[in-house]
Amino acid sequence: MVSLVGRLGLVLVLALVACSPAASPQPGAPAPQETRAERQNLRVAVKGIFGNPTPQSSATLHFVYYPLYDNLTKLTEGYRVVPWVAERWELQGNAAAWRFFLRKDMTWPDGSKLTAEDVAFTVDTIMKSRWPQLPYLENVSGAQVVDEFTVDLLLRAPDMSIPAAGNFLWIVPKRYFESVGFDGYVQKPVGSGPYELVSFRNADSVQFRKRSQPHAFRKAIAEEVVFTVISENSQIINGLRTGEIDLALDVNFTGEQANTLKQAGMDLHVGLNTLQYMALPQGSAELRKTPFTDKRVRQALWYAINREAIATTFFQGYAQPAISVAVPGTPYHDPTIPIPPYDPARSKQLLAAAGYPNGFRLPGGLDYNTAFTTQDIVVAIQANLREIGLEFDVTANERAVAVDKAYGRNNLQKGDIWVARQGDPLGFGGSRTFIGCGKPIGDPSALYWCNEQWDRLMDQAYAEPDERKRAEILKQAARLQVEEAYYQALYVEPLFGVASTKTRGFKPDHPLYFNFDEAYKIN
Repeated sequence: MVSLVGRLGLVLVLALVACSPAASPQPGAPAPQETRAERQNLRVAVKGIFGNPTPQSSATLHFVYYPLYDNLTKLTEGYRVVPWVAERWELQGNAAAWRFFLRKDMTWPDGSKLTAEDVAFTVDTIMKSRWPQLPYLENVSGAQVVDEFTVDLLLRAPDMSIPAAGNFLWIVPKRYFESVGFDGYVQKPVGSGPYELVSFRNADSVQFRKRSQPHAFRKAIAEEVVFTVISENSQIINGLRTGEIDLALDVNFTGEQANTLKQAGMDLHVGLNTLQYMALPQGSAELRKTPFTDKRVRQALWYAINREAIATTFFQGYAQPAISVAVPGTPYHDPTIPIPPYDPARSKQLLAAAGYPNGFRLPGGLDYNTAFTTQDIVVAIQANLREIGLEFDVTANERAVAVDKAYGRNNLQKGDIWVARQGDPLGFGGSRTFIGCGKPIGDPSALYWCNEQWDRLMDQAYAEPDERKRAEILKQAARLQVEEAYYQALYVEPLFGVASTKTRGFKPDHPLYFNFDEAYKIN
């Protein structure tokens, strides 16, 4: 039987044939005089987009929302929270509320002012309609207008993460939203950002055009920004080379592909803040009564996946093996938690002890998000699990469908294994989007894991103002998450953003977020 490393090597050889590097410029050659292109239209390649062009569709895809909307606050390098629509904020009294003081020069496209009423309406809509941003506001009981430009987010429990959560609070206009209703808003969304929506084609493309009115503080350069879904990395690379694509964001390049782009003179940005994980959704396990209800079976999967081979072969030093939801390099990461070695024999021992010496077949199969995970990675995981006797079908989901499945929407249930990607959106450790008793949105089949002790630890951590003490509590939660094994990190993967050789001014604000207001094209 061909080893996993052998299989991965074959896949990589094929990838290399498809993506041979372009010739590099001659060393020491003089740089040509740069002039800006007359037409500033940014063409951006992405691996997937949302189901509709409103914040109701997804909690992530920060860069696709960015042209149309503004957030309450903004996260930058090191999870530092900086002003955006909110100029400043402060904790009130006995931590009963966070008070945000808004800029007074923000306007909607019709010229009316963006006010505290709009922020309060957005928060209330997220809560009442259970939009995907809800987990970031789980300790918020409501919003209260103090005056025209001051709003309180009322707390049911102390929560130091709320200023950071403002990074996901895309503000919608109360008066317009109420006048057209949700369905009308989906058809013609309005935001306070520097761009307006021109067209939206689900799972295909989004086109924005710069508004005629100048933005209060964002100095966007491009007159037009078009996001196009391109599923194949090789097509994205070719588009960057030929000039058909100016930027590629949130792309899961292999290590060899990333090196190819660097050798071709591309501006490559790499963020290591994202986990590729394999979840065994508790809701699915209990619904279908699969063997994953037994902790020994879940732990057997620890040793079945060759994390080192996958990280090394596919990413060539850009990735590193992982097991905990806590991302390495952050204060709450516990380096003493060992990475399980690749040991199929030990996996089989655990399965035999649980009553499955010959393995088993999973009725719900494995789901994965094609925007976050390549087929080659899934093939490697499937081969590893087949070695210990697990058989299952694999379902590839484009991004919008995957989001609906993740949240348990539209009666779409996840498989028995869910492979996707998760970052640390707030910088507070862990994922509260799908982990926690009663906290995730969607129906019970959406749950990855419910554990009351984990919930208590996370509640304590979010309430703790002292960063050092918070980190110690979060490390306890990380150990518990590893022990229970419903959520198993595979590796910390690179998050790539790349600009073509004819694009300037592109800079990531944060490993998870890309800002292209200042990006422009040269001749």
